[in-house]
Amino acid sequence: MESKLEQGLLTIALPPRINSDNAGEVEKELFALVEQNGPKAVVLDAAGADYISSAGLRVILKLKKAVGDSKLVNVSPVVYDTLSVTGFTEIIDVERAIREISVEGCEKIGEGIAGVIYRLDRDTIVKLYKKMSMDRIRREIEITKQAFIKGVPTAISYDIVKCGEQYGVVFELINSSVLAAAIMAAPERFDEYMDKYVALLKTVHSTTFSDVTSVWVNDVFKKDLELIRDRLTGQEWQGVMDFIDLIPRRDTMVHNDIHARNIMLQGDELLLIDMDDVMYGHPIFDASSVYDAYTSYKTAPPEFKVTELVGLSAEMCDKFLDAFLHRYFSGCTEEELTAIVKGIRAVGLLRAARSRLFLNIGVPVEVLYTVATNMLREQVLPLTDDLRAAISLIERSPIHGK
Repeated sequence: MESKLEQGLLTIALPPRINSDNAGEVEKELFALVEQNGPKAVVLDAAGADYISSAGLRVILKLKKAVGDSKLVNVSPVVYDTLSVTGFTEIIDVERAIREISVEGCEKIGEGIAGVIYRLDRDTIVKLYKKMSMDRIRREIEITKQAFIKGVPTAISYDIVKCGEQYGVVFELINSSVLAAAIMAAPERFDEYMDKYVALLKTVHSTTFSDVTSVWVNDVFKKDLELIRDRLTGQEWQGVMDFIDLIPRRDTMVHNDIHARNIMLQGDELLLIDMDDVMYGHPIFDASSVYDAYTSYKTAPPEFKVTELVGLSAEMCDKFLDAFLHRYFSGCTEEELTAIVKGIRAVGLLRAARSRLFLNIGVPVEVLYTVATNMLREQVLPLTDDLRAAISLIERSPIHGK
């Protein structure tokens, strides 16, 4: 068996078959490699294994007892099913082999900062991540599953795949369309779609998680803005921190990119996709992402093609935002709504300043950091009182879906 030792990690390639005929020999060879290398951890690479009998499983269990930090990787679906049925996956960490796919000729139905979404066929779509660790991909799958269990309508994910150098997740979405496309195709159903959209947001914002994500939006903003802390005076930095702290912490779900191109229409039901940025947080974070999505076409350079990104015309962007605000905050007077929108805009500017720190548009980092710093100083901090007033209105009424 081929093996490789790197920084205390011993990787061993398993043979094509392990059964009663060769289990004893495989066991001797495995333990000889362990004794020879003295590893801290062992990875058994099953890429070339198409059959492991119960005798083979017992050999692997012995290795697990000898080297506690052991796992199986690149396990074929057939072998994985055997391991799962026997309960073996509860004893040792097992990773399936990643299926290779192609999206050549597939319809691109959405694109964001994190990834691109393609329709593979009538029943499935795939989200290909631009740059994301496997741990974060698995986190999105787990969050999607838990959200579904909690009653949030989400697309069901069931497979991690690879396309070229990119990894992705396949979702089951039978004969579905993007909400933005559905709105543009059937504007006469706009009110119906908006009612469903706002109902979905309120479901999201009333859903609590436990042990799925320990990430708070407030903390993420604070951590990311540390990149430009030394560009602000001490008083300005404290002002930014106080601004973020004005937003109450909630243990409820925030999607962070919940515009109509990240929602699928399947039959009469709306389903959330693109869950990689789900965190704990206050609904104003999502409201600000909606506000940004449908106002940014007014200020963004033409080459950004914002209307294409969100999937709505400029006229429909205005109509969508107005309908969202009046439906979501339906218990407000127009005066109160105006005050709330000022606070939403303030959070949107904070979000925009943070996003500048991570833009990949060929502009030097120094320039982006300077822009972000100036936005905080000149646009965000002067709106502190607007945010305070908006939060006060939201928190003392039931309109925000609490």
